[in-house]
Amino acid sequence: MLHKQKLSKETQQAMKLNTVEGAFAVAADNLAAPYLSLFALALGATPSQIGMLSAFPNFLGNILQIPASILSERSKDKRILPTVGGFFNRASWLVLALLPFLFSPQHRVAVVIILASFRIVMANLGVPAWTSLQADLVPRSIRGQYYANRNMVLNMCALGATVLATFLLRLDFPTSYILIFSIATLLGVISTYIFIRIPFANTQGKPGVKGEESLAQRIKLFAQRVGEHKDFRAYLISSLIWNFGVTVAGSLFPVYFVDIMGGQAGSWAIFTGINLAAQVIIQRYWGRMADTAGQKKVMALSGLGVVFLPMLWWIAPNTWFPILIYVVNGIAWGGYNLASFNLILEITPDDNRSLYVAVYNTLMGVATSLGPLVGGFAAEIIGLRPIFLISSVLRGLGLAIFIATVGGGQKMQLQGLLTGKRMGKTTRDS
Repeated sequence: MLHKQKLSKETQQAMKLNTVEGAFAVAADNLAAPYLSLFALALGATPSQIGMLSAFPNFLGNILQIPASILSERSKDKRILPTVGGFFNRASWLVLALLPFLFSPQHRVAVVIILASFRIVMANLGVPAWTSLQADLVPRSIRGQYYANRNMVLNMCALGATVLATFLLRLDFPTSYILIFSIATLLGVISTYIFIRIPFANTQGKPGVKGEESLAQRIKLFAQRVGEHKDFRAYLISSLIWNFGVTVAGSLFPVYFVDIMGGQAGSWAIFTGINLAAQVIIQRYWGRMADTAGQKKVMALSGLGVVFLPMLWWIAPNTWFPILIYVVNGIAWGGYNLASFNLILEITPDDNRSLYVAVYNTLMGVATSLGPLVGGFAAEIIGLRPIFLISSVLRGLGLAIFIATVGGGQKMQLQGLLTGKRMGKTTRDS
C-alpha cells in the first residue's frame, strides 16, 4: 500500500485521476492496437507490408520527439502536447475504421500504413512532456508501488477490452473492425478529457529568454552532458540492440500464427487476454521488487524471459501452445516494462528530462522501425522461423550489455531475486 499520509490531498487526487486516465487510454489501445496487423492481413497485406506497418509509424513518431521535447520545455503548459497528441491519436481509430474502404482494394493496405503512421506520430508528440509530468507527480520512493498498482488497474481494463474484442472479432469482416475501432475512439477521447482535469503540480515549461545560447550551442552542451551521464549512455546502447531484436520478430508472430500455424484471428484476442491476466497477477511482485531490489534487478530477471519468447514460437507444436507463450510473455514483459519506465526516470536528470527522454525515444525509434522492416523483408527470403532465432540472439546480446554496463546498485543472491528483499549492504542505483 502507498504511504498516502505523506502526500498532499491534491497529489493523491492527481495520482488517482492519472490512473483513471490511463485505464481508459489502455482500454482503447488494447481494444484496437493488437489487431491492426490482423486487420491489414484481412485487407491482403504481405509480410513485408506488415513490417512496414510497424516500421514507418515507429520511425516517424520518434524522430519528431526531440522537436516535441523542445516545444514542451518552451510551452507555458506541458499538458498541451500530450492533450493535442492524445486526442488525434485516439480519434484516428475512427478514421482507420472507415477510410480504407473508400479506396480500391490494392490501395487499402497503403492507406492503413499512412493512417497508422499519423496515429503514432500524434501519440509520441506528447511523450517527453508526459514523462516529465509523471516524474514530477509521483515521488521516487513509491514509484515502484504506485506504477505497479496503476498497471494492475490498467491491465484489468485492458483485459476487459480484450474480452470485448474476442466477441467482436467473431462478427463478419469488416463490421468487426469497424466496431472495434469506433469503440476505441470513444474510450480514447474520454481518456484525453480526464487527462486535462489532472491537477499536476508543475506544468510550466521554461520560456526562452533573449540572449540565450543558439540552438547549435545548446545541442553541443546537451551532447556533453549526455557524455557525462554514463548510465544513460550505456542504457542507450544496450536498448538500441534490445529494441531492434524485439521488433525484428514482434510484428511477425500474428502472421506466423494465422498463415503458418493455421490459427484463427479470434484466438489472438484470447492470447492477448491471457497475457494481460498474467501481468495483473505479477504486478505487485514486480512493484515490490522494484522498490527494494532496484529497477536493474527487475529488468535483468524479467528480461531473461523476454529473450526466450521467440524460441517458444519456434517450438510451438499447435495453435493452443501460444497460451503458454503468453503466460510467459505477461510475466516477463510485466516486470520489464514497469522497471524500464522507472529506470529512465531515475537515470535522467530533473533538468531537461523531457529532452533526455526525447533523445532516448528518437534513437529507439530508429531501432524499432528498422527491426520490423528488416524482419518483414527477411522473412520473405529465409522464412519466419529463422527470424525468431535471430530475435532471441539479439535480445540476449542487448540484455547482456545492459547488465554489464548500466549502474547496478546492490548485488543480490537468488533468494533476493525471488523475494524482492535486499541482501546485505546496498547502494542506490545511479
